[in-house]
Amino acid sequence: MSSDSDGPTDAGQSADGEAPLVPYPPNVGHPSLHVLRQMRDPLAFSEELFATRDVARFYLAGMGDIYAVAHPDFLKRVLLTERDRFRKTDDFRIAFGEGLLTVEGEEWRNQRDVLQPLFTRDAVTGYADGMVEQIRRRSDRWHDGQRFDLQAELTDMTLDVLFATVLGRELALDGDESIREAAEHLHDWFLPTSYFLPNWMPSPARRRFGSAKETLEAEAQRLLEEKAGDAPTDPGEAEDLLSLLVGLREAGVTDTGMLTDERLRDQMVTIIFAGHDTTTTSLTFAFWALANHPEAREKFHAEVDALDGPPTMADVDELTYTDKLLTETLRLFPPVYSLPREAAEDVTFDGYRVPGGERLMLPLRIVQRDPRFFEDPETFRPERWSKQFRQELHDFAYAPFGGGPRICIGRQFALLEAKLALATIGREYDLYWLGENDADGEPPVSPEMTTRMEPGQEFLVSER
Repeated sequence: MSSDSDGPTDAGQSADGEAPLVPYPPNVGHPSLHVLRQMRDPLAFSEELFATRDVARFYLAGMGDIYAVAHPDFLKRVLLTERDRFRKTDDFRIAFGEGLLTVEGEEWRNQRDVLQPLFTRDAVTGYADGMVEQIRRRSDRWHDGQRFDLQAELTDMTLDVLFATVLGRELALDGDESIREAAEHLHDWFLPTSYFLPNWMPSPARRRFGSAKETLEAEAQRLLEEKAGDAPTDPGEAEDLLSLLVGLREAGVTDTGMLTDERLRDQMVTIIFAGHDTTTTSLTFAFWALANHPEAREKFHAEVDALDGPPTMADVDELTYTDKLLTETLRLFPPVYSLPREAAEDVTFDGYRVPGGERLMLPLRIVQRDPRFFEDPETFRPERWSKQFRQELHDFAYAPFGGGPRICIGRQFALLEAKLALATIGREYDLYWLGENDADGEPPVSPEMTTRMEPGQEFLVSER
């Protein structure tokens, strides 16, 4: 990767006849200014990068050149057909240790083999009733005319669900602030203010991250000690994921090296990081969409009102419009709007070279709003997701959870929770957004590690 002192380099044919480097797009200014434009508006900068081609290069002081590709064919190569030519970046391993999100090669395969069966659609169905219980436990306290920052409220709700189902620990509705605050600060490792610093260099955001990680590791260790010797060895008897993993370890039915206390702490912190914020984001933007699109809201309410009561696992497959609503929300507002990778060797896209060792970004939001694959792509239209459209769409034109073997292991959990939350809340309440869209009709977005609404966006609760 280029150093600060080297500065950005021009695209050009190499001496040994290799393909030329990916060029800097001419419409985004001099490379020395890229960092300012990127910090000012990351999403707009990303759109400008791909205005004329599907491959781009930009320069960030402190990091050097960064490459990006924005076509489903390229995503398929990176995530599936040529995945051995790419690897995860160091950021996540440094931040989260040896969890499934970060490890590579044989270590990743071993961990995936242990954890994958626990996150299939059939496996997560057992959590459905507990999810609804936690959702109702919080939403039943809402009242007509109440105003709140919906994103903050849903963050608390998804943490309630995650801790109850994964860790077997019910959080206090108006307490456990140290845990809630720690979960929020797990994102601080990836704040833009730290992007340009070497991984070893401390910053206020990284210190907050370190403190948060220690808090959650201590809680995970306390729960591990609590369950040790008492976890059921029959997977069917486990009421939460942590009990199940401890039970598998104590029964000796899997490689216990994958289930040491240290590994389990890493897994739990990783799951907390990845397992609540994405669902919060999906739900926040889904309720924004319902508030802004009355026809969609009417169809949604007709579907959830037809249920006999609060949704159960048996109802999920019947929530077909709710599924389309969620799918369209994830298309327009993918929680992880750009996936980072690193080229393990020189690789060519569209006749241009990405050198080995360089960072490569996969801008999912750009791909999922590409008019070549989605008619009227900026419009929220759940009805587009017909069976025929899904069958004809390129596999990697819609990839909010990534793709290939390393597709997000928790996607079934997240999708189930989101559908149950939408249906549970939608039967009881309308949520009206009190903010203002921008000139293009988009909500105010704060792209940090994930796509979020800007803080402080209030919604009004209306009992139905």
